[in-house]
Amino acid sequence: MIQVHVSDQVLDDARGRQREGEASLTPAQVKRIAKRLGEGINGLPPEEYREQLRERVKKFALAQDVDLPTPDTRSTFWSYQLEDHPGIDAKAGEALYSMHMAAAYTEAQNSITPDTLRYLEGTPGGKTLGELHLWDAQVQNALGLNKEAGTTLAYDAWGALSEKYAAKTENEALFFMAELNPNTVAYQTESRQLRQDGKLDIINFMYPAPTQKYADLAPETQELLTSQAVRAQVHTFAYDEKDPKYTPLTKAGHLDLKQLAALPTPEAQRAAVLEVCARVATMDGPARAADVEKLVEEIKVLRPDHEVTLPSVEDQQWAAELRNPEKGSPARPFPVAVSTHGQYLPGVEVNARTAPARVESSTVPASEAATVRTHGFLTGVTPQPKPVTTLDRNNTSAAPTQAPPAPEQSRDPGMGV
Repeated sequence: MIQVHVSDQVLDDARGRQREGEASLTPAQVKRIAKRLGEGINGLPPEEYREQLRERVKKFALAQDVDLPTPDTRSTFWSYQLEDHPGIDAKAGEALYSMHMAAAYTEAQNSITPDTLRYLEGTPGGKTLGELHLWDAQVQNALGLNKEAGTTLAYDAWGALSEKYAAKTENEALFFMAELNPNTVAYQTESRQLRQDGKLDIINFMYPAPTQKYADLAPETQELLTSQAVRAQVHTFAYDEKDPKYTPLTKAGHLDLKQLAALPTPEAQRAAVLEVCARVATMDGPARAADVEKLVEEIKVLRPDHEVTLPSVEDQQWAAELRNPEKGSPARPFPVAVSTHGQYLPGVEVNARTAPARVESSTVPASEAATVRTHGFLTGVTPQPKPVTTLDRNNTSAAPTQAPPAPEQSRDPGMGV
């Protein structure tokens, strides 16, 4: 079923859009597009030509208008297709592409109140970029590109416009998909942009979560995985690091359901899910530093003896460069204060599986002032003062004190972020 009511009119409109598709281009149209994009660079060596073409098309995409038509306009995002959902009046085996569902739903809402919603392809910038027909094989051939190079060109251009579209989104973001897939722009670009801008809480999925995948998990874990915040961060798809679409974010957000099901308790399963969220939040950058802190603290309460694994320095550097693409801009991982073995140690940052590294600009408070940090989302957890050994900067063997027993945990499936 679908999260919101979808009228027969919307379904019929989506079917009609999918059935009609795009009209075939004439040879003259193909030639005109290729001439426009290749003018002045056609004579370059092949590799330089492809790079110049990519930069030209990306620059063109980034110049397009995807501003909100009104301050209150909400935005839709889409990925893949809607298939065999019992809550809508679809025919057996019918597959409707979510692009058409998002467009039809947007137009239906706007027919009641103008500019209530928008979708990327319907924005002025989306329409202009669409006129280049970058996905069309005839256009790609006319540009001298094989299928792989042509697809990459189209993907990069629409990815750039999608990133700008997400950055301009200020209100509710309606995701027409059941879950994030790491091979899509929705995962690699749009949801990332929203999260790193501090807008995780505006993401709402229009299709229900794929609960059949969660059948072997504890009920509490199933409920957690269906929450909007978790769905907006994790993915459950296997991946290949040799895949051209693989990125460090693919690895950071991956949740292995078989490994998750093998964990013996709901608390351990919850900690594993939150650890993936903490990795994603780390990649999202400074806007989510507080989220990383809170998530790691809860993980350490849930599993005191577990070593939390956050992204490596190299992976964080990759993410930082995405946030700061301008040449000469700072692009370094941000320090993350974390809880270590159940105790909050300000001035500690974690790099992947290595031991905690001290931040020289910070100091550890005196033991009498140190307490276990807990949060409102950890109901049933009572803060208890615990001594913290002051680290001697000249003694690298100093280690955190042993973790206290884990207290009883809340069953609240919320993220606390």
